[in-house]
Amino acid sequence: MLSHIVNLVSGYQDCNGIRPNLVYMNETHYAYLREELPGVRDHMDLVSILGVDIALSEEAIQPSVATVRFGDENILVS
Repeated sequence: MLSHIVNLVSGYQDCNGIRPNLVYMNETHYAYLREELPGVRDHMDLVSILGVDIALSEEAIQPSVATVRFGDENILVS
């Protein structure tokens, strides 16, 4: 899962010229991601490692990334 998210971030940045600040995933994806990083203690450490915030949604069939903005400020949801 970690490599998939890293690839999504990289591909988004290559295509859009801007790094995403949010990854959408469901709780199953999140659990798999946490399993890959057993030394990571909390959610904010995980966000720091990824470099993007995480939005959990059961509607997210596949993880996806986006740049989320509200006016001129980025909105982070963790």
